[in-house]
Order: sequence, then C-alpha cells, then structure tokens
Amino acid sequence: MNSIPLVLHVLGSMGLTIGICIALLLCVWQTLHTLKQGASYVRRLHQIPCSRCAYFTSDYRLKCTVNPVTALTEEAIDCVDYVANAPGYCHLSSQDTSRSWHIKKLINR
Repeated sequence: MNSIPLVLHVLGSMGLTIGICIALLLCVWQTLHTLKQGASYVRRLHQIPCSRCAYFTSDYRLKCTVNPVTALTEEAIDCVDYVANAPGYCHLSSQDTSRSWHIKKLINR
C-alpha cells in the first residue's frame, strides 16, 4: 500500500513537468507567430509608395497634395495618382529658395 502514494507523486511530478514544457512551447510558438505577423505587416507597409511620389511634400500638415487623407496609409499602396519622383524634381534645395527656382531648373536642363 505504500507504493500507491509514491506512484501518484511520480505521476504528479511528470504531469507538472510535461505541463510546464507544453506551456513553454506554447509561449515560444506564440512569439514566433507574432514575429511572423509583424514581419508580414512591415513588408506590406514598405509597399506604400508615398515617399517616392512627386506629389509627396514631406510636411506633416499636408503630406500629399493630391490625396492628403490617404497619404502614408495602407490605402495608398495602389494609388492611381502616383507619379515617380525624378531626382531633383519637385523639391527645393537649400540654394534654390528664391521665387524663380523653377526657371533656374529649366535653364540648367
């Protein structure tokens, strides 16, 4: 009769060990799943073309002159008004702050 408590103790210890291992595995699985979802979301956000668009202003008050509401959001991924920003186009450099900067740009072409 003394062997029954010992068997129950061993089974309880094994059950506790197995339970802890299962809990740890679930935590690791959940962490990996969350990281995978986060990486997928970041990949989707990198598809937003606003910063490479000619209409993008880099001003937090008016981010886009054509679609200011959807600029820099997921809705802007398939923007029909997207125009690729050519180098030196639509942005003022520090030396071209006068009113005739666009004329200077045309002359330099």
